[in-house]
Amino acid sequence: MNSNRRNFLKGAGVTLALPWLETFAASVPQNIQQRLLLIGVPLGLYKDAFLPKESGSSYQASEYLSIINQFRNNYTIISGLEHEGVNGGHSAESRLFTAVPSHMKNKSSLDQYLAQYIGKNTRFDSLALSAGSNNFSWTAGGSMVPAESKMANIYSKLFVEEKAASKAKVLAKLKHGQSIMDFVFEDAKSMSRKLTKSDRQKLEEYFENVRATEKQLLKAESWVNKPKPKINAKNNFSTEARDADIVKNYREVCDMTHLAFQTDSTRIITFGYFRQNDVVVPGVKSAYHALSHHGMDKSNIEQLNKIESQFFIGLKNLLSKLKNSKEGNGSMLDNTTIVVSSNLGNGNNHSTKNLPVIVAGGRYKHGQHLAYREGRYPLSNLFVSILHQFGVMDKSFATSTGPLKNFELV
Repeated sequence: MNSNRRNFLKGAGVTLALPWLETFAASVPQNIQQRLLLIGVPLGLYKDAFLPKESGSSYQASEYLSIINQFRNNYTIISGLEHEGVNGGHSAESRLFTAVPSHMKNKSSLDQYLAQYIGKNTRFDSLALSAGSNNFSWTAGGSMVPAESKMANIYSKLFVEEKAASKAKVLAKLKHGQSIMDFVFEDAKSMSRKLTKSDRQKLEEYFENVRATEKQLLKAESWVNKPKPKINAKNNFSTEARDADIVKNYREVCDMTHLAFQTDSTRIITFGYFRQNDVVVPGVKSAYHALSHHGMDKSNIEQLNKIESQFFIGLKNLLSKLKNSKEGNGSMLDNTTIVVSSNLGNGNNHSTKNLPVIVAGGRYKHGQHLAYREGRYPLSNLFVSILHQFGVMDKSFATSTGPLKNFELV
């Protein structure tokens, strides 16, 4: 086993990358590479439930922020930002992370631009995933990067050799109850003897995450071909397809994000939280898109809150996973910058002003609400600040006027 930055376990067509282990710290740079996760919420976030009324560090947590309040010192809320020249309501979705004005041809999004600098260090330059939508990742030539919605396919890319015969063989065995860990057992057993007690515990936790992910993905796949029960009752139900389990899809994408980062398979991921029509969320009876145009109707807002609360519950779980994963002298959250935003500041009227922004993790001074005067600074200034954290010292990105004022590194 090579004691380099990335260690691997191998066996029977499987290559399993491992998390950071202190046993090999002598060969690991103490300044562990930063990662970037971009999350888009195309239908916006209901402002009264999201945005604190107070600015600064003494703000009172809103309804949504109370869900993730235990991580208050690990994130910053930003308000008042917008993209100059970007309009058109829903059509602005494709400009969220590019900041290219609507009248111009789209070009490189923040993730793809950064991938030019750090993508060479990992198996995948970046990953575009989909928890219902991903219209956010764009190449320099103005082509949208296709996103993967089936996490079983991403799992294969991460852990199974690319030879078709080998992949099919491994996946077939997984379906019969075997685990990736069965294939790399001997290598893992040999490695474990060389590890510290702390690393053995960390490795076991990592293996538990791999097994849990396997079970979720295989269960989802197995139901596709499972025979359906026979009943005598007539079909009086709607014929509309209800592929609407937004919560499950979101959870799987978050779990895969954690695994991909933990194994250093990539350092850049984008995905979106979206469903045009009905969603499987308790207490929600209407379509998600329709509810975003709530018209200030109390019932519509209550249902919209339930959908958006699920987003924050999922975000809380992802933050927990990253915070609890030790890496170097800190955690994976310390080394992962997460940007959550939307192309809509108000989904009800399609406004592209005062966009909701959360920045979590990374090496920033967090624990505050930065409230800027609307229209004064473009959102792309934040992108410049993020590039600087990665050592890309560009003075501008798209329509930016420089790095974001008062958003500081620590």
